[in-house]
Amino acid sequence: MTRPRSKGSRADVADVKAYALKLLGYRSRSRREMLRRLKMKGFDDGRINDAIKFLEDTGLLSDEDLAPRLLRHSVEDKHLGGKGIRAFLTKRGLDKELVDKTMLLHTVEMEEESARQLVEKKLRAMKGHPGDVIRRRLWGMLQRRGFSGDVISRVVDSVKV
Repeated sequence: MTRPRSKGSRADVADVKAYALKLLGYRSRSRREMLRRLKMKGFDDGRINDAIKFLEDTGLLSDEDLAPRLLRHSVEDKHLGGKGIRAFLTKRGLDKELVDKTMLLHTVEMEEESARQLVEKKLRAMKGHPGDVIRRRLWGMLQRRGFSGDVISRVVDSVKV
């Protein structure tokens, strides 16, 4: 009868790869996120590096491919402004150079459109409040999501309350 392998240093590269593929089955991950999760699981560094190299060689783990998808997600789904997007990309484990390169794809028009969509959505829930309260709450919400002051000003000023 064979004993089950521990997840410690005796686990082989196949175990590390299997766990990494399981993680990628849930969502795409950056190299840094994958490294952190595999270390947290208790795998040793040598086998982690072999598994990550395998994933990168097969194209399953690529920060360069992940960055534009995260940008699109942060604009379209999360409705984040420039500062919020930068924080989100950094939190997801992308390095500063790649974040800077990715942010070149983000335009003021994209930011303003995202802010307008978010404001339209939130306005429905704010009906019945005084105009100054609505404007103050919208301003704060947009600011917390990382929108620039210029964009916030244009969007909030265009709101008909």
